[in-house]
Amino acid sequence: MNSGSLPEAQAAEKTYPELRSWSLVLAGISILDMLLLIVLVTEHAAQPALVPVADLAPFVYLLTGASVLATSLGVLWVFLRYPKQRKVILVLLAITLGLMVAHLYTINDPATPSCYGSNGVQGCVMDEIYYVPAAQALLSGEKCGPYLDNCNLEHPFLGKGFIAAGIALFGNNDFGWRFFEGLLGTLSIPIVFYICLKFTKDTTLSLYAAFLLAFETFFFVQSSIAVIDIQMIFLGLVAFLAYLADIKFGILNRYVVSGLLLGLCILAKEIGVFLAAFLIFYNLAFGSGTFKHRVVTSVGMSVIAFLLFIGGLQLYDSLYGTPQSSTFVQDISYILSYGASLKGGGWSVFANSQPPYITPLYWFIYYFPISYDVVRVTVSSGTGSFSYVSAGYFGVPDLFETWFVYIWVPYVVYLAYKKWKARIAAAAAPALAAIVGSVQLTLEGIPIRGTEAAEADAYELGKFAVMWLAFTFVPYILLYAYGRVTYPYYILSGTPALAIGMAYAMTRKWFPREVVYIMLGGVFAWFFIFYPDKSFLPTQLRVLLGH
Repeated sequence: MNSGSLPEAQAAEKTYPELRSWSLVLAGISILDMLLLIVLVTEHAAQPALVPVADLAPFVYLLTGASVLATSLGVLWVFLRYPKQRKVILVLLAITLGLMVAHLYTINDPATPSCYGSNGVQGCVMDEIYYVPAAQALLSGEKCGPYLDNCNLEHPFLGKGFIAAGIALFGNNDFGWRFFEGLLGTLSIPIVFYICLKFTKDTTLSLYAAFLLAFETFFFVQSSIAVIDIQMIFLGLVAFLAYLADIKFGILNRYVVSGLLLGLCILAKEIGVFLAAFLIFYNLAFGSGTFKHRVVTSVGMSVIAFLLFIGGLQLYDSLYGTPQSSTFVQDISYILSYGASLKGGGWSVFANSQPPYITPLYWFIYYFPISYDVVRVTVSSGTGSFSYVSAGYFGVPDLFETWFVYIWVPYVVYLAYKKWKARIAAAAAPALAAIVGSVQLTLEGIPIRGTEAAEADAYELGKFAVMWLAFTFVPYILLYAYGRVTYPYYILSGTPALAIGMAYAMTRKWFPREVVYIMLGGVFAWFFIFYPDKSFLPTQLRVLLGH
């Protein structure tokens, strides 16, 4: 052993396995506690006197504490395990904490006294008037009303369960309604970072992806209000990370754990089925092992997710349902029939002589920002009057990220075409296979080193992002063709893929470094313009911004 190898051997020993193990154990406790909370809430629904709401609080505290501690220990483990990457970790931590502060800054605006829908129920921004009452019904044990208003049965219950957990923890107020949405939206940032890192080991790419997701306006707004999309996305992201990290807790291997998480993802919102379908298909097509192994594990993931989904629905329906919806079959039938009843303007660009009807064809082009809840203030003076937005929640994507899809998706498709041609050529000319293999950038049994290996890993990430986006976008084109309403926020489940794909393209050698910083600055500027509460700015600047 030469003198230079000893420090390397010593460094290799400092893996801090205890920290990693505790982080994983606490993460597992968080998942188990969340499942136990579901059982307790449903038991409360059956016997409110036996399991009062106050008894739920310790489990909510445990869920919050274990999740935060698991994340903290995970960050500490990475910080100690990889000393050369500490600057990267600190930057990621700054982005994550900064976004949580940004959520907390807006969380009480609009405040509870101002948040009542036209029918008198609580809720303020967008669909809060549906989800907040449903969460309150979960806690009260109230059975579904004649018209299912207080149950919101068109969606499964778990997404609203997070809102209920916030109410149990912080009270029936704006903070309690919106806390877990902000927390889960924030925690999605480091998860996307680690998904990228598992593929590429490229910290720059991973940081870019985390930054782009953090400052995506649509994602931020939806995770600032009491709706149910972010809960679904977060659980889907954790399922992806569990699969890619190949985690294992005894018999709970990555297929079992990711299957359970995908079931919870669909229980949070039914369109989580698209995220589940993507991961299951990805495992079938590109997973490890033989084709037989991939088929068995894909079927296993599907069965586990399905059984958890229908089991959760049945438990809910047994305790909350009406005679018309007392089984999971009736519940699923109601979800499907309700969705089918939401017909839009078909292929007409205009609907009811209103501004352009927003369809999936516009999601990656442009549409006027949707006003979820916008309060404008008009101020009069001797020289005239002017107005500005005192609080504004706009449903609008970051155009830097949506328009960038026209760069990175064709690029990945082009690379896939080149690799397909290379494989055909190699198969047709075995004598040239070694030469072709040294040129192509694949991971399919061909030994590659250095830059070629890094490019191959990055391509796999790009391919992952393209497939992810396809599974969360193409279904809405089909639904739109059917005539179903396709709300713009449906693209949210593909937003992390947009961030990953853009980061992938910006870190390729052919992409100008100067343009990277312009794009990152543009993303942040767009976020700043549409940030909901800019009361920290001078009035004249707020007038100038107009949002």
